[in-house]
Amino acid sequence: MYKVTLKVRNQQFEYNCTPDQTPLRAARNEFIPIPTGCQRGGCGMCKMKVLEGEYEQELVRSHEALSDEELANGFALACCMTVKSDLGIITAEDYESQLKKASLEEK
Repeated sequence: MYKVTLKVRNQQFEYNCTPDQTPLRAARNEFIPIPTGCQRGGCGMCKMKVLEGEYEQELVRSHEALSDEELANGFALACCMTVKSDLGIITAEDYESQLKKASLEEK
């Protein structure tokens, strides 16, 4: 069992995830508010930036939901990934918001 630290909507949650479930399913089982839609890799609502940890991303997905470039840059779909170690993830929306905020603070 691995610990997942999830940042979503300016909140942080920690929960356990077994190797046979996705981070999305484990969060939903704990009633953690994680963005979700189709739960099959087609919509991209559960797109996460992986901050730390090891995982495998299923390659069967919509390229509109997760592009090859995003995949190469540490993004994954929480509905289609397998956790291989403790994991730190943040929603793509929150990650983009942090980048914009940091950019504005530099100016």
